[in-house]
Amino acid sequence: MSAIRDGQCRLVRRLNSRLAWRQVVTRPAVCRGFSSTTPPQSTIGGVRVSKLFAALLTLGIGATGLGLYEFYTSFTLWPEQVRGDLRAGIKARNQGDLSLSERYITRAFQTALSLPYQTFAPDPYLKLSGIASLLSEVASDRAGPSEQNSPLPDAEKTPSTVVEGAPGWSSYTLSNEERLRRVALAYKLGQLASERDLDEEKKWLIWAVEEVLRLSGLGMTNANSDTNTKAHENSGFSALEDLELPSWMSKTDLGAPLEALGALYAKKGRIEYAMPLYLQAISLLLPPKVNNVSIEDRCRAAQLMNNLSELIMRRPPTPEVRAQAEAWARQALGIIERAQVQPGSSQWFGWGQPADDGREVCEQALGVVLFNLGSLREMSSDLDGAKKLFEKSAEQCSKVGIREGVVEAQEALRRVEKMKKVG
Repeated sequence: MSAIRDGQCRLVRRLNSRLAWRQVVTRPAVCRGFSSTTPPQSTIGGVRVSKLFAALLTLGIGATGLGLYEFYTSFTLWPEQVRGDLRAGIKARNQGDLSLSERYITRAFQTALSLPYQTFAPDPYLKLSGIASLLSEVASDRAGPSEQNSPLPDAEKTPSTVVEGAPGWSSYTLSNEERLRRVALAYKLGQLASERDLDEEKKWLIWAVEEVLRLSGLGMTNANSDTNTKAHENSGFSALEDLELPSWMSKTDLGAPLEALGALYAKKGRIEYAMPLYLQAISLLLPPKVNNVSIEDRCRAAQLMNNLSELIMRRPPTPEVRAQAEAWARQALGIIERAQVQPGSSQWFGWGQPADDGREVCEQALGVVLFNLGSLREMSSDLDGAKKLFEKSAEQCSKVGIREGVVEAQEALRRVEKMKKVG
């Protein structure tokens, strides 16, 4: 039994490491140019190519003009005092001069900190944190490996301690959208702490989850309590579902800290704390009685259901525990199978690549879900059923490039064959 559970844990950890949650942070925009070449004169289906080219050229010129307009207006969002340095910093970054880019953007950020928040209205914190995020990205790209393990900044305190003494910032109250930006930044800091093997991951993730709960109206009475209590287990999930999100944040982004903290507790064996976080994240991504859920959210929810099934199987494997774990795994499998047959995003006139609708998450999770179901069937002595599931798992893991999954499934197949011969 321990060998089966160890295989499940390894595959779930492998899946979680491959499927990173995305983060969207508004930064100064940069546009790309367009180019065209003139095709030879000919006709296609009765339409002269020269006329078709003229139409496409007109469209290209219009798109280029729109791009230049957006490029100009994106910089006018920032006050004149920082606009020049931002433009120069982005230009230097695009030209590959990261050292010069960092100097320009650092000067822009320092100037921004000295200005009253009214200068950045509306949404001053979104703009200030956008500059900080851009600076962090450039500094990270420029830094060598020796600098990657330096302590992380206490960015959660912006704009209070960091801008102390700057006109007006100490009395500024963040809007809900700006508080959500802090959630995104705290989650990113947790990711960086994990990548750099620092001891700050739990601190940032707890802060992000508690802020999400405060924003949704949950956990307001005891905001300073550690999230690893069971207080949230019986809380209603509808408040999270109803939380109004800005255009730059999706439900996937909002649920990211919940899943990451749950995964951290699961890694440390704190199952009683991990399970409520996974349940809240699942309910957020796949709300009851809601039909218009995106494929990406469905696939993320299926991944979490599989993780929940694996967590349940860490308990003593009684028949009741096995039934509960198998129910979650089969629910995950059903969601994945329905997502696979759902029509994908259409292409514009059949050109280009289809839009990424999150289906890849289902493809990655499927092999692990099949493996877990095979393990549960093996525990129930259904060796024929287990064999079929392990075969499908090996095939799916090979298809999506999860080498460890192929190895685990093949090892499980040998174990089942051996048991069938002995039996």
